[in-house]
Amino acid sequence: MSFSCMVVSTQLSFRSLARVLAGSLVWITSLVAAAEEKPITYEDHVAAILKKNCATCHGDAKQEGGLSLANYAGVMKGAGGGEIVIAGRSGGSRLIEVITAPDDGERMPPEGDRVPADQVALIAKWIDTGLRENAGSSVAAMRTLGFKAASPATNDGPGAVPVKLASIERPQTVRPFPVLALAASPRAPVAAVASYGAIDLYGSLDQQYGALPFPEGEPLVLAFSRSGRLLLAAGGKPVQSGTVVLFDVATGKRLASVADEPDAIIAADISPDEKLVAIGCTSRLVKLYSTEDGSLKATIDKHTDWVTAVAFSPDGKYLATGDRIGNIHLWDGATGGVILPLAEHKQSVRALSWRSDSGVVASCGEDGKVVWWDVKDGWPVVNKPNAHAGGVLDCRFGPQGELATCGRDGIVRLWSPEGNEMKKFSVADDTPADKKPPAGIKLLPTRVSVSGDGSIVLAGDTAGRLHAWPVQ
Repeated sequence: MSFSCMVVSTQLSFRSLARVLAGSLVWITSLVAAAEEKPITYEDHVAAILKKNCATCHGDAKQEGGLSLANYAGVMKGAGGGEIVIAGRSGGSRLIEVITAPDDGERMPPEGDRVPADQVALIAKWIDTGLRENAGSSVAAMRTLGFKAASPATNDGPGAVPVKLASIERPQTVRPFPVLALAASPRAPVAAVASYGAIDLYGSLDQQYGALPFPEGEPLVLAFSRSGRLLLAAGGKPVQSGTVVLFDVATGKRLASVADEPDAIIAADISPDEKLVAIGCTSRLVKLYSTEDGSLKATIDKHTDWVTAVAFSPDGKYLATGDRIGNIHLWDGATGGVILPLAEHKQSVRALSWRSDSGVVASCGEDGKVVWWDVKDGWPVVNKPNAHAGGVLDCRFGPQGELATCGRDGIVRLWSPEGNEMKKFSVADDTPADKKPPAGIKLLPTRVSVSGDGSIVLAGDTAGRLHAWPVQ
């Protein structure tokens, strides 16, 4: 499949996606820069920081709470409450939590100046790179992804390809509408791109299959079923109405419509067996509907803010949900029964995506993080705390465990199955001058996907364009 930069002819009064960038921690010392060339160790970098800031209460003479930070063994032992550093996970380490606590009464040290931000960053990097004691030490045991590609879906034959779709009339708009939803079929060379009141279906470089009408308003979510025969479109009109529509990909026929919300639906997915649709609502609820009769099968009332992402695992065993304040929960995919929380994000979760073997779910958020979660026990196997400056807007797994992400830095990144950056692409560099957005609108990649065969990375942007880059 070969996609290229194509103008998505969708237009409406533009709701700007840009927001004021959150302040971020700036790492400014030469120690951090040097750490890119040699490993950070306790003896060479961390011991002096702890001695200066913590020795009064946790040194050789005094160990409040049973915690000694006077030597490496003491740090690794932790305190009466348990370990204070977890190899590979600074975000979940008690040491980082207490020295960065926003409340003066909780932050350590209790008196004097707080630990400087650059020194906190150095300790965090020491934790994330394996808690080495000295230059000759090996890293502490850390989780690895251990990816093995899943078998192809049980459905026989390739996925559906649109054939002779009926022409539609589009709503007339005054400027380009941003690509608010994007999906690639897992089993055929088909990409679905959201516009206002319509969904465009693309094939190869010179082939547009046509479009599907979405009179309900804005399609905010697009997702193909695992078989590739169905396309889910969810959205609506903000503070007016929201619904989910299922289309037959081959014919464009509307097969079902479920949910009737008083606000646009901002998160949705279809189960692998195509029997359930899960939606996330601004009402803070997650709802499971039957695709066969439209009945409400379960309601999950756990989130305390807007539900911004929902995703079924490829095997249908799990449902992952995320919200606007950073909470993620893992549920039973059939009943909605609670399994466990996934705690790492500090700001809104923008997307959730499952690896093809259902063993790992990736999350991304406005805090700039991308996290790969081992769903057996909720362990964050890989955590990229600054994957995209200013926030991450979307993430999507490819067929072999590769992960595509995009963010407010204007960059699309492709990560290896092990969580290492392989490639990056710029939407600005890929946009001709005459296709730039109107003045005052920042050109950003809004959504990202990977073609079903893993050969192409796709991205939509704030100017309503579709971008495509070959992986090789």
